Amino acid sequence: MFGTIILNGILFGMLLSILIGPVFFVLLETSIKKGARHAVFIDIGVLLSDILYLIAAFFFSEKINQSINEYSYLKYIGAGLFIIMGLVSIIKKKSPQKGKQIDVDGLEKMETKPVSIMRVRNYIGLIGKGIGLNIINPGVLLYWIGASTYATEQLNIEGSNLIYYFTATLATMFGLDLLKIHFASKLQNKLTQRTLDRVSMIVGCILIFFGLVICFQDIHV
Repeated sequence: MFGTIILNGILFGMLLSILIGPVFFVLLETSIKKGARHAVFIDIGVLLSDILYLIAAFFFSEKINQSINEYSYLKYIGAGLFIIMGLVSIIKKKSPQKGKQIDVDGLEKMETKPVSIMRVRNYIGLIGKGIGLNIINPGVLLYWIGASTYATEQLNIEGSNLIYYFTATLATMFGLDLLKIHFASKLQNKLTQRTLDRVSMIVGCILIFFGLVICFQDIHV
């Protein structure tokens, strides 16, 4: 019985990891342009938000559905944020380097802030970005509501077994994301700046597309 629960959780995690959403493309872009470490911390943020959404799906699913139906404009806010992110990704270009210049003010700031503290702040920011990517997508919350309903009503999983089931699901999703990040990061040193700019444009267009999809779809469970 326990083995079956874990196996079902793994299979469900594999299924969810195949579903391609905006987070997938952001992770790939970050892996290619900034390296695996940055993408991993974004993915940690995604994982944390998935856990929060899963808890909310179990205890507040009815209120969440009511709120989504009552405040339907929330989906437009999320869609607008995706569109803005897409536009930023398209417009944002790497500034050409005309030579190495020493920024005295920058050096003074770095001297007053230890490198370790700067890295921690950077990583916290990346985790926050991952959380934000999930929060602005209402579809993520809804598929976790659907997942919890399926586990309890179709698979008849109850009590502590639900923890094992969804732990296996989330661990599988996170592990597969790490594989995607690893292989995408291998391209980092093989692509020209022009190609990287094209990657940003493609990801930007995809984010805009997801924003438009959210605008025109009916969001309900």
